[in-house]
Amino acid sequence: MVDQAVPHAHHLGLHHVSHPHFVAPPTHPANQLQPAAATTGGPNVGINVAPSTAPAVPAVAHHPTVMERAALRASRTLRRIPNIPGLLALALCSVAFWAGRISLTGMLLPEPSGPVINTASGVMVTGRGRTLQEKSATNSAVRLVGNGGDAATKSGAAGSGATAVSNTAAALVDPYDIDTFEKAVSDALAKVKPPMTPGDSGEAFYRTIPFQILSLYPRIKVFPNFVDKARREEIIALASKFMYPSGLAYRPGEKVESEQQVRTSKGTFLGGDSSPALMWLEAKIAAITDIPRQNGEFWNILNYKHTQHYDSHMDSFDPKEYGQQYSQRIATVIVVLSDDGLVGGETVFKREGKANVDKPITNWTDCDADGGLRYKPRAGDAVLFWSTFPDGQLDQHALHGSCPVVTGNKWVAVKWIRNKGAYNP
Repeated sequence: MVDQAVPHAHHLGLHHVSHPHFVAPPTHPANQLQPAAATTGGPNVGINVAPSTAPAVPAVAHHPTVMERAALRASRTLRRIPNIPGLLALALCSVAFWAGRISLTGMLLPEPSGPVINTASGVMVTGRGRTLQEKSATNSAVRLVGNGGDAATKSGAAGSGATAVSNTAAALVDPYDIDTFEKAVSDALAKVKPPMTPGDSGEAFYRTIPFQILSLYPRIKVFPNFVDKARREEIIALASKFMYPSGLAYRPGEKVESEQQVRTSKGTFLGGDSSPALMWLEAKIAAITDIPRQNGEFWNILNYKHTQHYDSHMDSFDPKEYGQQYSQRIATVIVVLSDDGLVGGETVFKREGKANVDKPITNWTDCDADGGLRYKPRAGDAVLFWSTFPDGQLDQHALHGSCPVVTGNKWVAVKWIRNKGAYNP
């Protein structure tokens, strides 16, 4: 009750300072409460104010702490900075962020001569960092170290760009040299974990076949650089001797049209033993599908030129339309043999996507209609897609077509794979 006004008539227990203009500092005894007296008699009982005879205590000077001085200094500095518009501040922050990212990325890029695999130990050795400005003609190669030494080390002279190579020289393996590349990686892995003893139908070596999953509805994978240029040219040269207009599989009772415009390419059929290149492809396709080569049909080698196309269709045969099937097409492999000057010619999946299994098709030829997923042909690629679900039911997501070629020349080799090793009798 110290802040309560005291009536004039009651002065019991109150003592005022003698000078009317004296103001006591906070630490002065006049502003300190004294212990309450055990007396009674009025509203001010137990309240004592220091008598006027007490000596005055001078006010203590306040010294700011280190943090207070820093805050004051920062406040003065900020007041000197002119107002910056919000958008400009955001732009400056963005520039600073990306500058940091680029400088960090430059240090994380691989060595210009490519990654290093020690063929003696099978261990991949990390190379020095490089900047975004560095270029090398061997960026696409993989350095392999021989059995005689560790990875070659390079030290550049300051400002001269000269390099000194120590230990065993690193061999360069071109990923486009498929046989050498796969063997080198297989041998390197075998140094760490040797291949297991295979069964009668297995293989006693590792395979290196990279792939990308394009979709799960339908199941589509693309295998980049699946076949080398020499083998592709071998297949084209052989097939070119036997080309004729492509045909269609007709439903029972359906009229055969000699001038049909559903499939306008030219093609031919070749057995898997027709050439060494096709035999090599047969074994590799069996490896990626886990299906024996005996389940595959003959190779259908196709050539598409200006305006030529294949309307959207299913590779499998629906028993409701084609009758009971002794052996069903369950998967398709498209190997791109050539994309010489090619514009257009994509493979389109108009019902790609889980929710599109029953999507109506408005135009079976025009790839710009109805949307869908497009694969742009790249020489050497292989595309694998499945026409059935894992339980064997037909997957309508697998509806696909070959878009019209605008310019250039498109060569592909198509392998249809069935669920049984023998075709319909």
